[in-house]
Amino acid sequence: MTDRTTLRSLLAEHWKLARTLRRLEIHFYPERCTGVWECYEVCPVECWAPDYEHHVVVFHHGERCIACGACVLQCPEGAIKLELPNG
Repeated sequence: MTDRTTLRSLLAEHWKLARTLRRLEIHFYPERCTGVWECYEVCPVECWAPDYEHHVVVFHHGERCIACGACVLQCPEGAIKLELPNG
């Protein structure tokens, strides 16, 4: 295998992964939320809003979401997932 073939192969894999990552979306499972609010605190674009009455968070501004995954990593209950869209 030549260097050029190896490079083409690596680039093809890179772009395949990049296309998949661009399609990922945040999926929120509110029944799992226990109101730790770490997602609210870590979100760089303020998608989350605390619901103090029910002691949970609400995915309030989904249109702002950049799918960075910070909330996914911070949620101790697994209530937030970064997944491919349904369909």
